[in-house]
Amino acid sequence: MRKPLQLLTAIVATAYALQAQVRYLEPVFTDAQIVKMADVNYGINFFAYAPASIGGPQLLPLRCDIYMPDTNVDNVSNRPVIVYFHTGSFLPKGLASPMGEKTDSAAVEICKRFARMGFVAVSASYRVGWLANSTDLDLRRGTNLLAVYNAIQDAKTMVRYLRVTASQGNPLKINTNAITLIGQGSGGYITLAYATLNKYSELQLDKFKYDNSSSTGLFGYPVQAGDMYVDTSVVGDWNGFGGKVTLTGQQTPLGLPQIDMSQRGRNFENYVGVPSDVAMTVNLGGALGDSTWLEAGDPPIVSVHVVQDFFAPYIQGMVNVPIAGQFYPVVEVAGSHTAVRLSNSIGNNNVLTTNWNDPISVKARANATINPGQIHHILPFDIPPPNPAMPFRVNSNPWDWWDPNDPLSQNETNPNIKAQSIAYIDTVMGFIAPRIAKMLTTKGYQIPVSVSENQLDAKIIMYPNPATTHFSLSTHKPIEKLELVDITGRVVLNSTPNESFHTVHTEHLPRGVYMVRILMENEWFVKKAILR
Repeated sequence: MRKPLQLLTAIVATAYALQAQVRYLEPVFTDAQIVKMADVNYGINFFAYAPASIGGPQLLPLRCDIYMPDTNVDNVSNRPVIVYFHTGSFLPKGLASPMGEKTDSAAVEICKRFARMGFVAVSASYRVGWLANSTDLDLRRGTNLLAVYNAIQDAKTMVRYLRVTASQGNPLKINTNAITLIGQGSGGYITLAYATLNKYSELQLDKFKYDNSSSTGLFGYPVQAGDMYVDTSVVGDWNGFGGKVTLTGQQTPLGLPQIDMSQRGRNFENYVGVPSDVAMTVNLGGALGDSTWLEAGDPPIVSVHVVQDFFAPYIQGMVNVPIAGQFYPVVEVAGSHTAVRLSNSIGNNNVLTTNWNDPISVKARANATINPGQIHHILPFDIPPPNPAMPFRVNSNPWDWWDPNDPLSQNETNPNIKAQSIAYIDTVMGFIAPRIAKMLTTKGYQIPVSVSENQLDAKIIMYPNPATTHFSLSTHKPIEKLELVDITGRVVLNSTPNESFHTVHTEHLPRGVYMVRILMENEWFVKKAILR
């Protein structure tokens, strides 16, 4: 009877562990239960830097990949949404970096993690291209601002597309009042601007104006010193409305509407009249175009940033873009710390208020040198460059990894070690996911976030899960005893860590589902671990 009893115990324990996982905080679905919808067209717009090989500047589709729990196994019909914008310096992949697509490794990894947690996660492409290595400051700065501006418009189109699908039968089973934007690197510029740029006057700052007169400017017509780089009569407003293209009535060789290039408009209006507001924004790197953009009533902002980032400032400074071994200064901006500090001070982040005493949050505000004011809702990584005389050789994107055979790998300062990048993503997820969950509680979701709400899940953070070579446990009390139990009921690991942060190595174990039993202060807790 011993083996059947062990098996019954294991089945019951595994079922309990499955129930113990908290949706939107921890994985509740396996990889096999996640579906991917690839290359979904979410809109079209004018690509000023479309290559000559496909006909040059023209209307082209905007595409995204959607990761979500299969609706055959998930009956929830109001799933919150993550929209993820990749990095890449607003340049096509291959010009400045081995990253720059919606299929970048970090983008896919993070979207899949959110999907396993019960979200619908979207990795979206956007328009890229600008004159990054121009010696003309107006061209370099102006085209960079336009690249960010166009990407903001595309992000608005992406959100409106989601709302349109929800109004047409809601096949994605989403809640459009619970959309969070996450931007990585250049994507961080998009999400921060999306949350804050909403007035014409905010485009009229001196740094966003021509220094010199020109016979052609950015759009082929004369401009004067002091004119704005962004001409909304040409490119439309920040929502993507106005500046309408004139259609010829013909189609391009790619089957899309052809525009009359002799006319002024360069914007295709997508989903006119559909709202594009979001519930929250998160950025991993990037910066805010100007601190004056941020006002009371803007969405809450949570940030992750390498303090020594040479390319996008942590507090305040110049944006520097690396091209072919050289660095091109573009414009001074406000960093992530400034954006979060202001969001906290004017009340935009009040919806995130709770007892943030988990180990990652405590660590994030422990050091007043790297987190001035020791503020909440920013996760600073302290990664100084190996050689202080070469501040540009800094690992400012530790969550990235890529094809080591890519010819541009030599330009990157990240060591490109997947296991290390995964570990950074573990920490990032441990910081941002509970804050997104806290925001969701204001939208009607019942999610235990703080210790006072649910002792179990506030006491134990486990990541990554699913795991490959290891998983880590973070608790606010020392783990007295830890047991890893397989599906037959056999204890395959037994330890007494006596520490509140403990890593369990699993590379020697068969792949499958395990029960993790954790003893703290004479009380047992159960979590589920999936090894893949």
